[in-house]
Amino acid sequence: MYRLYYLGLIFLLGCDNSPVNDNIIDDNSSLISIAFGSISNNSLEINLNTSHEIGGFQFTISGATITSFYGGLSEQNGFSIASNPDTGIIIGYSLSGNSIPSGSNGILTNLNYINQNSNICISNVVLSDPNANSLNINSVGDCIEY
Repeated sequence: MYRLYYLGLIFLLGCDNSPVNDNIIDDNSSLISIAFGSISNNSLEINLNTSHEIGGFQFTISGATITSFYGGLSEQNGFSIASNPDTGIIIGYSLSGNSIPSGSNGILTNLNYINQNSNICISNVVLSDPNANSLNINSVGDCIEY
C-alpha cells in the first residue's frame, strides 16, 4: 500500500505544466540520413550522416532481436544506449549533455542481434538536437535482406 502511495507521489511531483517542445528543425539546408551499413556474423552497423548536432536518437529494429550494441559515434561521444527486446526500440542519449557533432559521418553504433527473419528493418527514427528539438531526417534506410 505504501509503495503505491510513494509511486503516486513521485508521479505527481514529477509532473508539471511545462509546455512540450514540439519544434522540428527544418531549415532546408539540413542533411541527415540514417541507414544500415555492413552486416556480418549477427552484427550490423547503423550509419549516420548529419549536418546537425545530435543530442539523442531513437529507432525501431524489426526482424531481429538486438542483444547488444557497441562502438561508433555514440560511444565516442559518451552516449548511453538502451533497448527493449520486446518492442525493438533502441534509444541513445547522454545524461551529461554530450552530443554527436554536426558534420559527423560514420557508424552511429554497431548492433549484435539474433536474426529471426530474412529481413531486418529500421523504422520510427527520431533524432533530436541537444535542446530536444526534433530534426528533419532526409533519408532513412528501410530494410536489408540477410
